[in-house]
Amino acid sequence: MKVRKMLDKLKDILSEERQAQLVRYSSLKKVLKSLRNEKVRLEHELHHAKNPEARLEIDSQLKIISAQRKKGIAVLKELKKERKKLA
Repeated sequence: MKVRKMLDKLKDILSEERQAQLVRYSSLKKVLKSLRNEKVRLEHELHHAKNPEARLEIDSQLKIISAQRKKGIAVLKELKKERKKLA
């Protein structure tokens, strides 16, 4: 196999990897955006809630969303680093 063919095959493999990363990156960004919107909505709802039980439930949901967003942002940063390596 000639060098040119090997380089072409390598390029195809890396291109597929990059495409998969781009898809994962964009879908993760969409999920993080929807979680952020849900967090804002719940914060607004918490501000106007008067029932202590409802406030407690909303607060627990906010904590869960915050934790998931932190995990997602960490993964997003890792994907960003990997994208720079493949570029």
